Amino acid sequence: MENFYTEKEICHKCGLKEVEWICKVCGAGLCHNCVSVKVEKFPICLTCGSKNVKELKADKGKNKELSNYFCENCKSRKIVFVTKYVKTCPKCGSTEVVNFAEEQAALKAKFRELSFEIKYGYIKLGKFARKFDYVKRTLIFVRRSRFFNYPVIERTLMDVFNDYSLVKMRILGKIEEIGSLLLSISPKFSIEKRFKVEDLPYLRSILTRVEADLNDYKNYVDESLTEITEKLSKLEILVSSLYKHCQNFSEYKDILSLDFDEKPIYVIQNAKFSGSDVIRVPKEGGKLFLTDRRLIFIAEKGLFKKSFYKSFEIPLNYVKGVEIKGRLIKRLVVKCNDGELTFSFPSNMLPLVKDYINIALNFEKYSLKNTNITSKVSNLVLETSDLKAKVERILDKIRKVTETEHIIRSDVSKNISVHEVSYAPHSSEDKLKMEIFRLKKEKYETEETIKELKRYFEDGLISVENYFKYYRSWIGKLYAIEKRLRELKSNHQNFDFHANMRQRNDFFEF
Repeated sequence: MENFYTEKEICHKCGLKEVEWICKVCGAGLCHNCVSVKVEKFPICLTCGSKNVKELKADKGKNKELSNYFCENCKSRKIVFVTKYVKTCPKCGSTEVVNFAEEQAALKAKFRELSFEIKYGYIKLGKFARKFDYVKRTLIFVRRSRFFNYPVIERTLMDVFNDYSLVKMRILGKIEEIGSLLLSISPKFSIEKRFKVEDLPYLRSILTRVEADLNDYKNYVDESLTEITEKLSKLEILVSSLYKHCQNFSEYKDILSLDFDEKPIYVIQNAKFSGSDVIRVPKEGGKLFLTDRRLIFIAEKGLFKKSFYKSFEIPLNYVKGVEIKGRLIKRLVVKCNDGELTFSFPSNMLPLVKDYINIALNFEKYSLKNTNITSKVSNLVLETSDLKAKVERILDKIRKVTETEHIIRSDVSKNISVHEVSYAPHSSEDKLKMEIFRLKKEKYETEETIKELKRYFEDGLISVENYFKYYRSWIGKLYAIEKRLRELKSNHQNFDFHANMRQRNDFFEF
């Protein structure tokens, strides 16, 4: 009555023992005794660890301790032979033979790993949103510092914001599509699921398809973000440049002494004043500051302990134009009403400096006039919380399917069949025996479940939190079963004692 058995995968070769190994090429399931083991010996260099070893011709030298082999990498002759045991399939001869339990665990782990890649779209959009927020905050700071260059920045940021909303909706649709696929196949990779040998090729093909779909999904995310990412990167360069100019103006604010309504524009580094027929000041190196009213040259002196002072300043309404002169040595010439100012810059900086001065001369044309648009930009927020919630809901559903409380029902207990005589208990003794038998069966299933739970935990197929949660639950259940069994066995002994006493009394009465 207490004969239990479990359904097991039987070796395809001998048909007797349980499958422990499988061939990934032909799909054969093999027991430990039926797997062929091929012994391979190969030389290895003890000096560098290389396998690139060759044999020497017959060496008739006196030093017999040296090997007849040498390493082609380091020329060492300290060679040793290593023995390797390679499992092979007796059916097809393949060496791609893996442990059956480990292969099941690997497929389930790979599915969970692939499932988390659905976060890719949310992560990429989150990075983009953080970059957008950084550019926006930096822009607001420089605008409040009266830097109104590049009026196109605000309009472009608003375009990026509108484009982002469309891109997010498309990516959300892709996430729902890939999420539906993952949810549809997640029951096949439940932790409690015990695969059959013939199912493995099909399951591998499913994972291959999922991996391909996820790669397409990630490529789609990257392609969708390409255009707005390029726009934002260009804006970041512009805003970062303005921020650096803002820092320079702040650093020299005491020397510059700007008017309250004077607007800073640019700071040109590595400038050298080369002379003028308008003013008489020393030829020195320094920095050229541009505002919407003045051109200010801050000179630098001292080799080790540097100091700065205002060398001269020219009102912009005195400047007529700017040009680059010279054949071999080019210089920048600023034309004024009364003469010219000559500056030297690195050759690659000359065109840029010329453009900067022209912008200063035509500041109204190249500056931001409507500052209200900056206030609108400050309220722009790229929202990703809805996308995150969607991804987390999908992953939570997958988690519930693959790591639910069904995990506590091991495959062993699920496949247990009980051979019992089919009869209806009539007497109290029969009912008591059946109850004891039922509890013994439940105790066996619980013990096997706890063993299987420990194996899942050791193989990394279940989280620590779920392990202790289910372990405590089933240990408590096992304790309750054992307590009830002790009570029933005690009642059974009392029942037998009273039955014997009745038989004895009947005998004496007879």
